[in-house]
Amino acid sequence: MDTKKDELIFVRHMEELAKSAYYKGINIYSDFCTLAQQGLVAQQVFPVPYSFYGGFADAERIKVGFHGGLTGHKRIAPDEFKEDYPLCMVEIRPQNVKFAEELTHRDYLGAILNLGIDRSTTGDILPVLDAVYLCCDPMIGNFLCENLIRVRHTSVRVSICDQIPDTLKRPTDRIHANVASLRLDAVVGAAFHLSRGNMAGLISCGKVMVNGREVLQGSTAVKDGDVISVRGFGKFRYVGMEGTTKKGRLFITLEKYQ
Repeated sequence: MDTKKDELIFVRHMEELAKSAYYKGINIYSDFCTLAQQGLVAQQVFPVPYSFYGGFADAERIKVGFHGGLTGHKRIAPDEFKEDYPLCMVEIRPQNVKFAEELTHRDYLGAILNLGIDRSTTGDILPVLDAVYLCCDPMIGNFLCENLIRVRHTSVRVSICDQIPDTLKRPTDRIHANVASLRLDAVVGAAFHLSRGNMAGLISCGKVMVNGREVLQGSTAVKDGDVISVRGFGKFRYVGMEGTTKKGRLFITLEKYQ
């Protein structure tokens, strides 16, 4: 895969959407974007303001909205445009909870993609009690209601939510730790209780991603809001620093995804 070429194609597509919104004076929305793609969008200058939204406040996979008719070119809050985003929330629930397997995010995603659905048309998958919620394009929601009947060996039923729940939130565990610095290897080591030696191996092997992009330098500085994933261990968000110890170590807060 030619990453640079893919990134260039993506940026050009975003530019075309923004220009179309500008000349037509309407709102135009992209497919769902990854964290890495969101970073690329944030680096560009468009002829219209844009916003990010993925169905709920802290969604990881989001759509970009380009707002024609408005002045400026910076990112704006999506609050007044939430109802305009072409989004649909579906609930996927086992037909019989008593006999259902213990299904994971990967199980649900695999079942959805096996139907021939492109990942760019689907957003986050969030577990809530005995069900999961999936944010997706409206046409995909209708398709899933008719065609998704099984996840692994568990029969499921799919229904479209009349309204996206305002309380929908990604489940996390808050972690407090102290580190010598905000180097990537130090912060990740604190999140997963790994030694610096183990971290060096994971980073050099390309198993650590920051905001969806592979990072190969353990000395990379972690910034507030960075989403960091380590293959085989999990994912967390760096919330920020709370203070320092008398010896100069840093108190930090993390939100680890369940």
